[in-house]
Amino acid sequence: MAGAIAVALGLRQIRYFIAIADAGVLSRAAETLNIAQSALSHHVAALETDLGVKLLERRPRGIALTAAGRRLYEHASAVLSALGKAEEDVRTFNEAAAGPVCLGLSHTGISLVALDLMKAVRTNAQGVYLTIVEALSPALTERVLSGTVDLALAYNPPRDARLDVELLLEEDLYLVGHPGLIGRSAGPIAFSAIPQRSVLGLTPMPASRAIIQTQVLRNQVIPSDTLEVDSLPALRMALEAGLGCAILSRATVLADLAAEKYHARRIIDPPLTRSLGLIALADRPQTKAFLEVRKTVIEVVRAAVSDKRWPATDHGRRRSTRAAKGRRSAKSG
Repeated sequence: MAGAIAVALGLRQIRYFIAIADAGVLSRAAETLNIAQSALSHHVAALETDLGVKLLERRPRGIALTAAGRRLYEHASAVLSALGKAEEDVRTFNEAAAGPVCLGLSHTGISLVALDLMKAVRTNAQGVYLTIVEALSPALTERVLSGTVDLALAYNPPRDARLDVELLLEEDLYLVGHPGLIGRSAGPIAFSAIPQRSVLGLTPMPASRAIIQTQVLRNQVIPSDTLEVDSLPALRMALEAGLGCAILSRATVLADLAAEKYHARRIIDPPLTRSLGLIALADRPQTKAFLEVRKTVIEVVRAAVSDKRWPATDHGRRRSTRAAKGRRSAKSG
């Protein structure tokens, strides 16, 4: 879709549109682009005519994007980002890996491997400009799909033909909380024994999908009716204060468990697990810098699992949703 937009509209129109949207005022955008405001208005009118939709709303204090304008802005931003990466890749094709790469990490990834990743990239790929962003897994997946993040470590990545997914590890999930709430036993706890109306951090549902993959099981857990926490630091404080319990991997709260701030019991009957995958767009051109960072992420995560610093099991196999789809089509044909 992004490539089709670039061909149909032209890169000049896309750049002009992005400049207008970013400036918020037509005169300011014209000044930035060093063109006449009347010429810029003409380009906007032609763009709206070509697409058959209204992109901008004129307001007393500037302009605002319509719903269609916001959609075009997302695609146009992805086009310019991909073009910039392509130019940098071609320019440095016969050189060492160089250029920008944006990597998304969840809270657990930040605490367990972010420092090792930064050190490894600085040592092994000095020409790479690495940007690290932190977010929940569903948000990271959306940012990869939109093209604003190049690759990300995301839990329970969706089956989506647009994504290339390499599963790296699998974690058992635990019920975490004060012993008085979840029991003092070091042994596992049955799923049916999870204290109802005391579980924090299960909603909103997009976030809970990264915790409990099966919707049927999610629906069997009644969350706290007095407190909802969508922040890991706040959740950790709530657990320490005994305000509730949570379904988490040990890796997420490893330091707090070591400090005995609260207790963890593995969930069984059925056991709950979550998978961590390295995700990227399946059809996006891969620069040398991208490939170098991707290789480094895989090595660092698997080293952390091997060294027992990340309590998980190495998945050890790759699942490319696009390749799997192709294999299924070949068999059916």
